[in-house]
Amino acid sequence: MVLVGFSSSGLANDLRDVPPPYQALLDRLIKDGLDKEFLFPLFLDRRAEPIPNRMAISLLTREIPEIYAKFLTFEWILLAKSFLRQNLTILKEMERKFDVEKEVAVAILLVESRFGENTGKHRVIPTLASMAIMNSTENLLKNYSTIWEMNPEISYDWIENVANRRANWAYKELKCFLEIIRSEDMDPLEVYGSIAGALGMPQFIPSSYIAYAMNRNSFKDWLYDPEGAIFSIGNYLKSHGWKRGLPIHQQKKLLWHYNRSDPYGETILKIAQKIRN
Repeated sequence: MVLVGFSSSGLANDLRDVPPPYQALLDRLIKDGLDKEFLFPLFLDRRAEPIPNRMAISLLTREIPEIYAKFLTFEWILLAKSFLRQNLTILKEMERKFDVEKEVAVAILLVESRFGENTGKHRVIPTLASMAIMNSTENLLKNYSTIWEMNPEISYDWIENVANRRANWAYKELKCFLEIIRSEDMDPLEVYGSIAGALGMPQFIPSSYIAYAMNRNSFKDWLYDPEGAIFSIGNYLKSHGWKRGLPIHQQKKLLWHYNRSDPYGETILKIAQKIRN
């Protein structure tokens, strides 16, 4: 396994060697059972430095329908139909096994990554690690100062609650990703994903990969494997209660688990309908 250029003899053995923003984070990870000889080389690497933008709190949280408009254009629907034809045997098998319409799985893969063309440009480790430390006192004060200038009515408590919720979520996902990647034959710091650490063609967050991914070989292979992506989506949706013929409102509710956005769910169902026509 590649360990980003560090030999075992050069491993740090004291948290004081770790950049200050990450010291408490690594202490928590080690107490939760991760091996410090695995962690220290990663977080001493310059590629793992905290990303300020991922530590910022935004007042804009809801997605708007307009950002999904392109997926409903003729060009994108044609691309989806082409993917369906090329993978029809696998998609039909997924339908039989998971009772999930093949058009819905294709629509998700179109929106999530354009069938693997855009799986993310952000290193997963610093992305999630930065979010996991966004509730540090220093970062809370920085966010409060920035937001107060825009809206003085926003309280420090509100900012702290938001930061704690996001940081706890990111810590869980970071821990899951480290558990996934530690046994893989790839450089952990060269795995890229979305701004939320979502991975591969279906854009699973690490905990979803552990729980629902259908993986014949390695995680590395799964990232760009159409068959693995299709069956993983089928398994995910079935596990959340999906079956063919559900009313539209229930389909939207279940898609909300995949991406907590109403416009997202509406777009997936519109794409699926256009693919059928």
